[in-house]
Amino acid sequence: MNFIKKLLFGKTKPQSADFILYYRKLCHDCDKVKSFMESNKVSFNYVDCEQKNSSPPIPIIATPALFNKENELVAYGTDIIQYLKNIQ
Repeated sequence: MNFIKKLLFGKTKPQSADFILYYRKLCHDCDKVKSFMESNKVSFNYVDCEQKNSSPPIPIIATPALFNKENELVAYGTDIIQYLKNIQ
């Protein structure tokens, strides 16, 4: 169905290469943001900050953190949800 929507209406959601979500395990806000992104069919890549060699482009002090494809930090925490609502 999403394939047909894209054909008929063009790109309506960010593509997977547009965002990277940095998160930590056992993070309530990370789970909430990830769930919102999945349920709203926002394509994204996500990276567990606690894994070796998986640090974000700049040091961050909180998770989740959302970066765009230019490696710019665009939103922290649950503010990510509002950011995504504003660009949809």
